Amino acid sequence: MSKNPNSFGANTRPQFTDMIHLQELETELIPGTEADRRLIFIGDVHGCSEELTKLLGKVKFEHGKDHVIFAGDLIAKGPDSPATVDIAMKIGASCVRGNHEDRIILAHNSLHAKVHPLPGPQEDPHVQEDFLDEESFSHGDYKDRALAKLLSEKQIKWLKSCPVILKVGPIGNYNGGGDVVVAHAGLAPGVTLDRQDPFLVMNMRTIDLQTRVPSEDRKGEPWEKIWNHHQSHLHPPNQRTTVIYGHDSKRGLNIQTYSRGLDSSCLKGGQLTALIIDSRGKQKIVSVDCKKYSG
Repeated sequence: MSKNPNSFGANTRPQFTDMIHLQELETELIPGTEADRRLIFIGDVHGCSEELTKLLGKVKFEHGKDHVIFAGDLIAKGPDSPATVDIAMKIGASCVRGNHEDRIILAHNSLHAKVHPLPGPQEDPHVQEDFLDEESFSHGDYKDRALAKLLSEKQIKWLKSCPVILKVGPIGNYNGGGDVVVAHAGLAPGVTLDRQDPFLVMNMRTIDLQTRVPSEDRKGEPWEKIWNHHQSHLHPPNQRTTVIYGHDSKRGLNIQTYSRGLDSSCLKGGQLTALIIDSRGKQKIVSVDCKKYSG
């Protein structure tokens, strides 16, 4: 563990070969004073393609002027994941890898690894779900494999191209002129983007104040509370980073000074939410109501 009292989870990140850890958004897509552009950040869609279409209509998405960035979990659990990927690809959107994209990609890789047959010898091929809790990283083998089979190779390739962290950079003087970064679940304060643990970026919810280690459970302090405290003490203000994220439907829409939580529980009958930043650096939040697909 790091001895630096201002460092959280600053261990050397695991090395993964089948993912893009960090990517920067193309500068021509970033709103500036010389062009009437917008960035439209959208929270967890979870395969709710009907609601996504409705939201794009409500924000008046326009090709060539707007660029959409999904905060991860575009797919899985909802009614039509293939359609949501098709929409994202058609509009030229960006997306970060959420925990559900990661699991579907792992399931797809397992199906094509040819190391051993799936399902395994102890698995009932007719079982539709396993018994493990939703928050377990390893659960969902049956549903994950079923969805992996539904997605085309082109769709899987697009999902694999989504980075774990997308650095947007400064958007004019938005939030003091500091960087904007998109990560599905969150970021550890005081750890550079290239050193962030990808599993935690896709899964974290809290930070244990005693060990200063991020976790996917809810036993510690909400990570965004510590993140905002940490950022507020950085000087000058343009050294501060605003994180746009999803993942935590229980906390819902969660707009704080240096974090923007956009998972407003569309899957469970809540809303699907977009955060729009225009060329003047002004922010607007737009939502649509969702049908209830899950309890």
